[in-house]
Amino acid sequence: MPAKAALPYEAIFTYVYAVFRINLCLIAAGLPVVLALAFTGSPLTAWPFFAGLSALCGPAVTGAFAAFEAMSDEPHRVGRSFWSAYRAGFTRSLAVAAAASVGVIVLGIDLELAAGTRFKAATPMLVLLIALVVVVATTVLATGRRLPGPGLLACAYLSIRKWYLSLANLAVLGVLLAAIVAKPAVGLFLLPAPVLYVVWANVRHTLSPLATRAG
Repeated sequence: MPAKAALPYEAIFTYVYAVFRINLCLIAAGLPVVLALAFTGSPLTAWPFFAGLSALCGPAVTGAFAAFEAMSDEPHRVGRSFWSAYRAGFTRSLAVAAAASVGVIVLGIDLELAAGTRFKAATPMLVLLIALVVVVATTVLATGRRLPGPGLLACAYLSIRKWYLSLANLAVLGVLLAAIVAKPAVGLFLLPAPVLYVVWANVRHTLSPLATRAG
C-alpha cells in the first residue's frame, strides 16, 4: 500500500523534472537572447533588436513542442526529443520565426509612427495584425513540419476561428514577456516551459480539425 500511495508523487516529480529539463534546453538554445538581455539595461527601448534576435528562438520552440509531445509517454527522454526536433526542424523553424520577426518589426514601427498622429485610427488594426502574426507563427511552429501555402492559410484560418484559444496564448506569452523584462531571472529560468506547454496544448486543440481530416 505505501508503494502505491507514493506513485502519484513519483509521477508528479517526474513531470516537474521533465519540465525543468525542457526549460534548461530552452535556455541553452536561446543563449544569444539570454546574453543580450543580460547586457542590456532597458530591453523595451531596444525592442526591434530583440524582436529580430528572437527569431533564433524559433527552433527552440519547435523542440519544446516536440518534447511536450513525448513527455506523456517518455518523460525521461524529453531532452533527446527536444534536440532531435531542434536539429531536424532548424531551418524551417528559423525561417518561420524570422518571417514573423520581420512582420512584427515592420508593424511595430508603423504602430509607433502612427500613434499620436492623424493616422492613430490605424493603431487598433496594426495591433491586431501584430497579434495575428504571433499567433499564426506559433501555430505553424507547433505543427513540426513544413507546410505548403494552403496549410499556412489553414493555420491562419483556424487561429482566427478558435480566437479564444489564440487570445489565451497571447495572454500567457504576454505574461512571459512581462516577466522577462521585469524580472529576467524568474522570466527566463522558471516560466518559459510552463508557458509554452499551455500554448502547445491550446494549439493542439486549434489544429484538431486538420488532424481529423488527415486521419
